[in-house]
This record gives sequence, structure tokens and C-alpha cells, in this order.
Amino acid sequence: MIDKNGKIGGKVSIIDLLILIILVAAIAFVGYRFLTKDRSGVVNTQDVYLSFTGTEVPAYVVDNLELGARVLDDTENNVLGYVTDVQTGKGYHYELDRNGETAAVFPGDTASVTITSLANGTLDDNGLLIGGTRYAIGHTFVLYVGYCKLYLRISALEPAA
Repeated sequence: MIDKNGKIGGKVSIIDLLILIILVAAIAFVGYRFLTKDRSGVVNTQDVYLSFTGTEVPAYVVDNLELGARVLDDTENNVLGYVTDVQTGKGYHYELDRNGETAAVFPGDTASVTITSLANGTLDDNGLLIGGTRYAIGHTFVLYVGYCKLYLRISALEPAA
């Protein structure tokens, strides 16, 4: 197998073989690290309550929200848990009045809504990591909640007890 010059089969030296093995291992590690979606390197996940808030949601959308519905981030296609609570109120937005003052306007066909879901991800000092995407309070995006599509903002994020 190994000849007097230290070559395997007379063609490849042991050192060449070791370099080749190390090179293949390094390429495999880099490929795995950068081609997988979740680059956090952290595998400790936990249950977390996420609250999503919208201040002017059409009433017909709010009427179709259901407990237990799946919450899906439309952009990243990440499941952000399942609805555990839905709170509603009067819908509102702000406009300038005739005097140039900011005033709340309450359209009759809208509602404000806060949807809470129970999700699973990696919680750290900068938010919640799910599927390689970091979510934090103030994050605004399009969500599917069951059959409903809403534009909401994360208003709370806390570990489940």
C-alpha cells in the first residue's frame, strides 16, 4: 500500500491525503453553515408568547379571527405559533385636524386588534429567532392568521411560564 517514498499506491502521499481530507471537511462545514437558513448556531428553543397589534383592521377581518389559528409570516414563510388570545377595540388612526393638531379618527368599519400566539424559537437579548429570522418588538410585517391577512406590529414578546 505505502511505498518507500511514503506514497499510497505510488501516487498520493499521506500528507496530500490529510490535506485533502481537511479541505473537504472545511468546505462541508462552510457549506452547511451558510446554505442552511438558521445560522444562529443555537439550538435551545423555548415557548414564547408573541403579541401582534393593529390599530385599523377591517371589521370583517377581525370577525374571522379564530383561536388556534396558525400565524404565518408572509415574507419569511415562518410559522409564528398558534393564536391563544384575540383582544379587540375601536379602530383608529391619526390625522391632522383643521387647526393643524393631531387628532385620533375612529372609522366605524374598523377595529383595533391584539393577537397573541404561542411560538417556539430561540430567545436572546435581541429578540426571538425563528427559522433564521429575528423578530423583536416593533417589527412590522404582513401576517396570515388562519384565513386572514393582516398588516401588524409585534407589541410584546415574553417567555411562556
